Amino acid sequence: MPEGHEAFMRRALELAEKGVGYTRPNPLVGAVVVKGGEVIAAGYHARYGGPHAEVMALERAGEAARGADLYVNLEPCVHHGKTPPCVDRIIAAGMLAGGLIVASNAEPVIGFSEQIDPS
Repeated sequence: MPEGHEAFMRRALELAEKGVGYTRPNPLVGAVVVKGGEVIAAGYHARYGGPHAEVMALERAGEAARGADLYVNLEPCVHHGKTPPCVDRIIAAGMLAGGLIVASNAEPVIGFSEQIDPS
């Protein structure tokens, strides 16, 4: 992973740690929205049943998220649970209009890239 990507992913991991003790049984997740090499928004999963990191970051980014890059330390969810799928929000935000989604997850639950067809 190029150096810039590593810094953004490290930031996502730092944000994820803020949820320690509050998200169980859910995992710790942080997300960073980057456009033009600059962080424009960030979020983390703060509590069980609350908005996921990706949704928090995208809400903060607003329209600026279109075409931006999303760095998240866990594959975005594609299932309905206590919250809607993060993938739906990512698509609605226009992240696939040239944006790069980087997930650091050695054992994904569902192949994220197989769930999204940007065309």
